[in-house]
Amino acid sequence: ILDLRETVRQIQAAQMQLMTEINALKERNRQLTGRVEELTNSMSVEKRSTRELFSSLDERVGAFEPQVVVIHGETHQVDPREKKAYEDASSLLQDGRFKEALASFRSFVKDWPQSPYRPDALYWLGSSAFAAEQYKTAISTQNQLLREYPKSVLAPDAMLLVASSQAASGSVNAAKATLRKVIKQYPKTSSAETAQKRLDEIQRASAKKSK
Repeated sequence: ILDLRETVRQIQAAQMQLMTEINALKERNRQLTGRVEELTNSMSVEKRSTRELFSSLDERVGAFEPQVVVIHGETHQVDPREKKAYEDASSLLQDGRFKEALASFRSFVKDWPQSPYRPDALYWLGSSAFAAEQYKTAISTQNQLLREYPKSVLAPDAMLLVASSQAASGSVNAAKATLRKVIKQYPKTSSAETAQKRLDEIQRASAKKSK
């Protein structure tokens, strides 16, 4: 009986030790599980931060990378800031804010002297000036366009704008001469037809005044 009691006591002691070890293992497992969750969350946050970082870097790099644009059928690479400056000035003109557009196009021509947008910027600078009734500026900018880009597709329209500005400022004879020049340099074109119509209108108006 004493031996049995001793055996039972030892078994009970062993069971208690085993339970203690099991509880310790459970606690350790709980701690490890919590640590794994922390690491998982940390990795998720890190991955998200990394994605956001690379996304931000892509946006920043993209803000300086050249962009491909097509201007009058020709492909060019332009600086994103250059493109935005031109589009902002164009929006001002479309909104009828002529003086602001005039200032913006003038700044663009100064800031981006080698831009493929430059001929267009000069033309719209003159158009903004004409709309703002600044005829001298309109004439000077269109003459600049014609000097720098004589083969530009905008050259005929620039010359027509010169004639309109001359007529609006009272220089009728100069306007007639410019319109005749358009007809001579760009025969059988829509620009020549427009020039002829305006020339006829000016001549009719002059005939009425002389009566």
